[in-house]
Amino acid sequence: MTQPVPTSTPSYLLDREELIRIRSLKLLTSDRDYVFLALQIDFPDKLKPSIEVEAFCDRWDLSDGNLYKALGELRNKGIVISLASRLNLEFQPS
Repeated sequence: MTQPVPTSTPSYLLDREELIRIRSLKLLTSDRDYVFLALQIDFPDKLKPSIEVEAFCDRWDLSDGNLYKALGELRNKGIVISLASRLNLEFQPS
């Protein structure tokens, strides 16, 4: 007897709690990748999010230094196009 084939592929949704869990298990050790995923969760489909640094760092358990370093690395990779003094980001469209 064969198993029925699912008509749709199950999806894996990454939310704040799951991302924090993944990081706490040390499955994700790069602040750059962590910040990128956190930004995708907090600002889905936004190419120019405006971030309140202190609130973002508190929410994601980051120091502001680690945030800025991660954003610099994302900028070097071409993922973040620009950083403004008020931390308005511009992402490369996918």
